[in-house]
Amino acid sequence: MKKIKYFLLILILVLQFCKDQTENSDPKNFSFIKGKNIHLRELPDQKSKSLGFLQGGNKVEIILEPNNKTKIGNLIGKWIKVKILSGKLVDNEGYVFSQFILEKGSDPINLIYKEIEIVKRKEYLQKLKSDFPEYNEFGLYTLDELINYEILVNDCKIERLETSIGFEDKETLIKSFQELKFNFNNSIFEKMTQCEFFWADYCGGTDILPYPYSSYSNKEQIKLVISSLIIDSGDKENCYQTTDNKKYCFHISKYNEKFLIGGLCQMHNNQK
Repeated sequence: MKKIKYFLLILILVLQFCKDQTENSDPKNFSFIKGKNIHLRELPDQKSKSLGFLQGGNKVEIILEPNNKTKIGNLIGKWIKVKILSGKLVDNEGYVFSQFILEKGSDPINLIYKEIEIVKRKEYLQKLKSDFPEYNEFGLYTLDELINYEILVNDCKIERLETSIGFEDKETLIKSFQELKFNFNNSIFEKMTQCEFFWADYCGGTDILPYPYSSYSNKEQIKLVISSLIIDSGDKENCYQTTDNKKYCFHISKYNEKFLIGGLCQMHNNQK
């Protein structure tokens, strides 16, 4: 009986520890600095001693956020107490004016996908780069890579605003695509694709890597795939066997009432 009580006591302590750890790591308590050379103040006052400069992208933990607001020049905000989690001032604690901190729980990556008028979007994206120069959270892509991708897509969309890209029906698109096998041309293929062109290792997988066709680093690989297609093997999904016994699908999407190729993937042997 004593052993059972002892075990239950240990279990309660472990569960409490896990609970504390979870509470302490609540993502809602974290944020990021925005801008360049932002003062970390010793006290919540503009005239307080500066502990050094923070840079956009430095991660912080929110320790204390008051309700009262104050005005500095044309800016209205709060003095938020933070602990620095990355950058040159890591482990320091101090105060940062709220205008230079993202909303709690937010991330610079989220800002990339904010809806902005297409003609103003490039300028907005370029400013994001300058606002978060030291953002270094780990991911499949860096912040700069994602922004560069979005700029390429945006430039493509602007270029197409005044051009008639795409096909009225799916069958015509497939027929034109099949002709590429015999006379491949980069510019013709680009006109058949959406600005967002997805390349996946296998169809239906979760490892889709997005690139606009114009930025894909190995255009020759796409040309080789198309050149190796066995046209007679094509199905209604625009999937084909190749001469080297592989299978590729070129997905067709509808964009602005026109049919375009949205990307390609290689089927695995266990996929039908």
